[in-house]
Amino acid sequence: MRIAYVDDTKQRGKRAGMGSLVALGAAIFDEEMIQPFAQAFRAVYRDFDVPPNVELKWANPREKSWWAESAENRAKQTPFRKRMLEVAEAHEVKVIVVIWDLGAGISSAGGEGPEDAVVTFMFERISMQIENSGERGIIVFDKPGGDHRDEAAWLTSREEMVRVGTEYVKPNAIVTQVLTAPSHLHPHLQLADLVAGSVTAAVAGNRYGTELIPLIKPMFCTGNWGIGQAGLKLYPDALNNLHYWVHGGTSYGRGQSGIGLPYEGAGWRYATHDGL
Repeated sequence: MRIAYVDDTKQRGKRAGMGSLVALGAAIFDEEMIQPFAQAFRAVYRDFDVPPNVELKWANPREKSWWAESAENRAKQTPFRKRMLEVAEAHEVKVIVVIWDLGAGISSAGGEGPEDAVVTFMFERISMQIENSGERGIIVFDKPGGDHRDEAAWLTSREEMVRVGTEYVKPNAIVTQVLTAPSHLHPHLQLADLVAGSVTAAVAGNRYGTELIPLIKPMFCTGNWGIGQAGLKLYPDALNNLHYWVHGGTSYGRGQSGIGLPYEGAGWRYATHDGL
């Protein structure tokens, strides 16, 4: 059994022509690693002398965060994040991130707006990875904002996706409806937050995210043409040269074949520079 924990992020793009980014990140665990990871997670807190009620998050409120209380705390943050990513790799975590650039001028995909479409993209990739491994799985999202009625409406809106599947993927590997849980009770959701935030920051052109990519890269799910599409989905396709600039990808699959990156055709941006 595999458990996929998913969290969202929104960030402002810094590259030329890039708008705000809407994204989801998933951390996928084998069931046998869930408890060991939680124990190792708590051990990192002890090693760095971080209070246990401080959540591992990519974005922390500047004025209210424990990290902002002193220079000593601030100095711990990046090493703390790096250690957590090392612990995740040691526990065989696999990650998937899907990102939509709102500045691309595309308002929908398959009839869905960006925030709904990235959920569908993520569901498809988690389903394929778990099914291809010969396993079954459960998907757990961070509890959405709003009250219980808002949460119920969000879950109901995903019911058909899980029951019937999507245009491209049948839900053969997912054994139950999508679940939600509060992140403060689940280290695995906090890891998903860090993965979503740091990878999206790297795509956006944020150096703090970029410096974490070497630790995340070994955990990305891969397909026939590497990380592209399987572990990191960028939408629209005009962003695909960022696979080269962000994680060093040298090819991208199109249909049954692949093309080298960076690619100067099809209107793809960032063919000759990274947009920074």
